[in-house]
Amino acid sequence: MTSEFFDGSYELKLKDFFFKVLSGSAQGILIGVLPSAVMKYILKMFGTAQWALDLSAILTLFSSFIPLLIGLAIAMQFRMKALDAGVMAIAVGASAGSVKWAMAPAGFVNPVTGVKLTAPANVYIAAGAGDVINAIIVAAVAVLVIWLVSKYLKGFGAVAIILSPIVIGGGVALFGKAIAPYVAYITTWIGDAVRLATDLQPLPMSIAIAMAFSFIIITPISTVGIALAIALSGLGAGAAGAGVVATTVILLINSWKVNKKGTTVAIFLGAMKGMMPAIFKKPVMILSFLVAAAISAIPVAIFNVQGTPTSAGFGWIGMVSPIQSMIADGAERDIVTHTIGAFPALLTWLIVPAVAGFVVDMLFTKVFKLYTPADFEQDM
Repeated sequence: MTSEFFDGSYELKLKDFFFKVLSGSAQGILIGVLPSAVMKYILKMFGTAQWALDLSAILTLFSSFIPLLIGLAIAMQFRMKALDAGVMAIAVGASAGSVKWAMAPAGFVNPVTGVKLTAPANVYIAAGAGDVINAIIVAAVAVLVIWLVSKYLKGFGAVAIILSPIVIGGGVALFGKAIAPYVAYITTWIGDAVRLATDLQPLPMSIAIAMAFSFIIITPISTVGIALAIALSGLGAGAAGAGVVATTVILLINSWKVNKKGTTVAIFLGAMKGMMPAIFKKPVMILSFLVAAAISAIPVAIFNVQGTPTSAGFGWIGMVSPIQSMIADGAERDIVTHTIGAFPALLTWLIVPAVAGFVVDMLFTKVFKLYTPADFEQDM
């Protein structure tokens, strides 16, 4: 499938550009994060079975491919050809910091091949998701560069297969590597500020974060991407998950009345962004999400419900946020410093958001009459 984007005739529109970049970013992040987040506790039930350990390691490794996936997903949004999509992926992947160079000592065992090094050698180590915000910026720049080259240089012509990876891929990756420290400084500062404010004022900050994420989940911006970018953890992550749940509840209540059952099931499984067209036709609906999120954040602060950057943007999706709030293990123990029992979890993740959602929705539809269930009609 060839796009006019690459024959130089396509005029890049600002609104369309940002929407596709954000949508592709959200897709790439979910592909990389969701499998491990959903399966890691299920696989632990199989103990030391080798296949379970191998599958868990593979799914965890997906997170280090997030920058590559962001580049590829954004390329797909613009219907790029294979060469340009590949250049996008390598440029973003090489500059986001998810794979780092290191000097391995003699005796280091390759975890995949099992081969032991007899002398020190260069190795590349997967190091989490890298800087997601930097990946999105680099991907956006790569789209612009590829468009400019296709429009004014006709895509390098017959030598595109050689020059595109070197000039565009290498050049954009160098740019991404150059800005990475500055982007990391900003995102780290934001994350530290959020954590400090949450520690000092847990209830107001829990409400604010829950309300923010209740809105973000129905925009092209990825909740998981934001959480990963600022390393949102602890109470802030718990509040973010509660905000996502609050929006999910109100969408489910109304979708069940007017949409096909498949659409409602899709919302429960995580397709809240699919409701964007209906919601933004009548933005007043967003007020109900915000109010329900504010109420749902109260038990988060009371019970000190915590989470990790990878659980913050999920809510009910795969039950990632509820499970993470009850379990702290391994490397995440320094992030989830307090776990809750079954009853607080039931209150936080089911009873309070469900009651809040029903009451708030009733007020907005029956009393204030700001919207009706018919306004939520949407095909997915």
